[in-house]
Amino acid sequence: MTRLALPLLAVLALAACREETAEAPAPADLTPETVGFYCQMELLDHAGPKGQIHLDGLPAPLFFSQVRDAVAYLHMPEQSHAVRAVYVQDMALAASWETPGGWIAAEDAVYVIGSDRMGGMNAPEFVPFSDPAAAEAFIARHGGTLRAFEEIDAVEALSAGDPVDPVPAAQAGDGDVAARLRALSGGTGGN
Repeated sequence: MTRLALPLLAVLALAACREETAEAPAPADLTPETVGFYCQMELLDHAGPKGQIHLDGLPAPLFFSQVRDAVAYLHMPEQSHAVRAVYVQDMALAASWETPGGWIAAEDAVYVIGSDRMGGMNAPEFVPFSDPAAAEAFIARHGGTLRAFEEIDAVEALSAGDPVDPVPAAQAGDGDVAARLRALSGGTGGN
């Protein structure tokens, strides 16, 4: 009996490890039927970058007509599902404001906050870039400040006004979106 138990335990342990290191789902494409989570409007009708959040247990991602809305969703205390992946459209690869670029992981982007460009719902937007130089060029044309994903706090994400000074990471506490995302993703820090 012991001879059978040991290999069975090894197989179960390996299976558990595979579950923990499951890859993040790939970003989903926008279609004419894709609607925003908050506004329930067709996303292809709106200019500017969009966001999508993949949650554990849901068959499709939640889409957002603005990146700022996706970041705000991550900060909301009501958010209870494990986050499997968060993607935003890369404006470094965008053909224009009306034709955003492909999807990148939200935590890998840098963001221009406080520019004169409004998002899909005609509200202030967090404009994501994979390339900091492209973000700086955007700032030269449209204003704003450059922020890393983890520097965007709950007050800034949930407010309707101008950006506020970022809270230093050491003081971020519960407002630290990177730590909150890790906690909602199962606490591993990776997807």
